[in-house]
Amino acid sequence: MTRLRRCAAAAATSAIVLSVLAPRVADAQSFEFGGGFTVTGGYSAGSTAANETRNPSTGSAPLTLFQTDSRLLSAPGVSVHAGVYVTRRVFVCAQFQYSRATLRTHLSGDFEGASDTDAETDVPSFLFGGAVEYQFAAGAWTPFASGGAAHVRDVPGGGDVLTAAEIHAGGGVRRALTHGRHPFGVRGEVVASYRTRGAGFDSGHHVVPSASVGLTFRF
Repeated sequence: MTRLRRCAAAAATSAIVLSVLAPRVADAQSFEFGGGFTVTGGYSAGSTAANETRNPSTGSAPLTLFQTDSRLLSAPGVSVHAGVYVTRRVFVCAQFQYSRATLRTHLSGDFEGASDTDAETDVPSFLFGGAVEYQFAAGAWTPFASGGAAHVRDVPGGGDVLTAAEIHAGGGVRRALTHGRHPFGVRGEVVASYRTRGAGFDSGHHVVPSASVGLTFRF
């Protein structure tokens, strides 16, 4: 009988410890706020030639003064989100991201024989949007899949403001750092963003990768 009591006490103690240490699945209608750091990948921003109309006496083809090849470099940034759990596994949020990329243009083939050179300009970028996240079975690490859409606003130095529509999809993992009614956690995500246009000399679409890591607080 004594042995049975000891086993029952041990089982009860284990259950209490596990209930305290186990990650808490988010309750429906609970809210979350988070923020962190992002890295947005770069992309080829197009090539173009600076042409001038020739004197008709020297020919009809345009005269190329120089050639440019441009690329938007990868950039660090910050991001914040705020949203609500509509179910225990589905999280809907609003998002904001800011980054400051560099548009680098390589100038070559100068008509007068000048050396090749690079020109750079800063391109602050603002993203406003929303996303839906589905979290899989909770454990020490909770994987999730995500997707959403946004409005992107690029502001090249000395140039016109560029706006674009954006959709993205990706996934990541979460881990609780504390437990209780208002837990803190860490969240990492990798996404691919499809944008209708961007800073540079082409008007094509771009697929831009990005990664983020940050802290979350649920209340």
